[in-house]
Formats: sequence, C-alpha cells, structure tokens
Amino acid sequence: MKNKVFSILICSMLLLSACGANNADNSVNNETAGEAESSETQTTENNDTAAETGEVLSNSLFSITMPAELEGVYEAEVDDQQITLYHKESKDAGYNGMAYTIWAREMPPEFYGGPYVKKGELTDADGKQYEVVLGYATEVQWDFETYTEMPEDFEKLYNTAEDVVANMTGVNGATFEYLAGTKGEDLYGDVVAKYQTAFDEGWDASKYEENGMSPEFYSISQTDGASGIGIAYYDTDKDGVDELFVGTLVDDELRGSIYDIYTMVDGEPALVASGTARNRFYVYSEGMIVNEYSSGALENGKLVYCLEPNSAEMTYQWGTKIDAYTNEDQPWFISYTEDEWENVTEDEFKDREAASEDYTDLEFKALSDF
Repeated sequence: MKNKVFSILICSMLLLSACGANNADNSVNNETAGEAESSETQTTENNDTAAETGEVLSNSLFSITMPAELEGVYEAEVDDQQITLYHKESKDAGYNGMAYTIWAREMPPEFYGGPYVKKGELTDADGKQYEVVLGYATEVQWDFETYTEMPEDFEKLYNTAEDVVANMTGVNGATFEYLAGTKGEDLYGDVVAKYQTAFDEGWDASKYEENGMSPEFYSISQTDGASGIGIAYYDTDKDGVDELFVGTLVDDELRGSIYDIYTMVDGEPALVASGTARNRFYVYSEGMIVNEYSSGALENGKLVYCLEPNSAEMTYQWGTKIDAYTNEDQPWFISYTEDEWENVTEDEFKDREAASEDYTDLEFKALSDF
C-alpha cells in the first residue's frame, strides 16, 4: 500500500512543542523576532549580578529572573521584545544550544502556529497589547555526537521555562498577566451563555441549527435537561489556548461524545464543527479530532483531522471506514485524502484504525452547573 503522509506531517508540525538537531540558521530566535532595535549577548559566567535570587534579564517590555543555581550554565540573547536562553556548553561547542525563547509579540501576530505556546498577555504603558509566547527549537540543539540524550544541565535549563515566564514582570510601565487569554473559562463565556439561553427558552431542533448549534442538544434537553449537556475546555492544537467542546453527559453508550467544537480566531470564538448523533466528534491522545460517522447499516467510519492554530479550519489526516455498500466481501477502506479511498485487507484496516482509538477523556462539566 502506498504511504501517503504529507498532511500528517503538516499536522505534526502544528502540534510540535519540543526541541529536536542542530539548527544552523537560528530562525526561532532571530527571524521570528522581527527587526530588533537592539541586541546584546549576556552571559552569567563571572557575572556579579547573579545573586541568590538569580540574574535579572530585561528588555524594553519585560524582565525575567533566572535561577541562581544555573549561573554559568546559560547565555541569554536579549532583544527588544524577546529574550532567548542558550545552553552555554552546547553553544561553545559550535551548536545552537537554544533552550527556549520568551517573546512578547504584537497582537494580532503576523502568523500563528509553529513551536510557540501562548503564556499570557502584556500591555505597555501606551495601552498597546502583546501576546507572550514561549517558544522552543524544532531540532536538537546540544552536542548530539557527545550526548545521546539531552545533557543534564541543558535539561535543567530547559525545565525552567514555565516558572521563568510565570514570574516575569513588565517594565517601563508595562503590565503582564500570566495565562491571560488562554483559559476556556475566560474565553467562551458568551458561547456557554448561548446554550443556557437555548435551554431556558426551550429551543427546538430547528432553532439550534439556525444558530449554528447541533440539533442533538434539543434531544438531550428533552431527556436529561441541562445536566445532560457537557462543557469542556481543552487545548487541542497545542498553541496554549483552550478550545471549547460541547457534548453529552447522558448516561448511555454515547456519553462523552462531542457535537459542537469552538476555537479562538483573532481573539474571538469561532465554530469549528457541529454534528449529530450519527456524526459526532472525539479528541484522541495526539490532540487530533476524530469524526465518527454512520451512513447506514452497512457503512460507518472515522475521519481524523488536525485543527490549525487561530483557524476554524481542520486539516484532513486520514480516514478509515467499513463500507459493505461498495464491497460486501472486503468492506475495509483507508484514505489519506478526503476524496480517495483505498480498499485494503482487514489487518491493514485494523492497524490504521488503531492509531485513532485512544480517546482523551475530556473533563466535561454539566451546563446546569454554570
């Protein structure tokens, strides 16, 4: 069977959040930072400023404090809106040594995606807003010829990223709020309120559909009320910003199924997909979205998608289906493009389908509890 992996590789890039090989052009720390007005390299080697509380590094927007125990382990490149931390030993050995970068980029950013995770928002003294993201290299940054695994002190530096950004502060009148603009509770209040209104006003199935909501919630409301409608937040595309999933808490075989999906696009909630009982969604362990569907007694399948950051569009990855309408004797099919299906053996079918069977158990909260 011919292997078709192009779209899967695209999704893997979107979901990437760890570092990986020698990145000679250093694109993460320089090109994506834009035209920096000033740049200087600071090192903690023989640095008298690294006291017990650690060295303070500042640019025109924010300052961070590095752990004192890492003195001599790292170097820092400070730009106007960005601070990048390097593993000194790796850098001295001729490798990039990048551990992570903290970047306050203007909102809305010129691009989304890549190895950047939103960690909060910053507002400068003039009221201009910035999105603070934590970025990682996409290739191995240390001396991989000497070390088969990440060196111990590189790992220690790498693991400081979350605490360092959580404790950063604004400078020159700027203010920083850690995790602002990332949590579903703060982003989708109006959307959740719409489901509450629909339930309180007793909307019928047609009105749910007219408002871009699954008609399945009418059926749920009739049998289980607002306690049967589940609300969950989960960062599917791994960009640091939660998506909203609305599903069922009815105690039957479909419990946990998702019927409506929302994401944030340019700072506003946007509908990604809406389904029905025979066309429902799940999140599986790799962060992708699985659409389970049934087209009749002899056809059912799973379509796997990757949600793109800052977009309501989903990129198709692969699909599996049992279709006895097309081939009753060998009803197993696989696809890597939405319009082309390949008839395969049962073993090939099972191997491919197994990749999307490990569903994530979302922490649904009943609409009645909001």
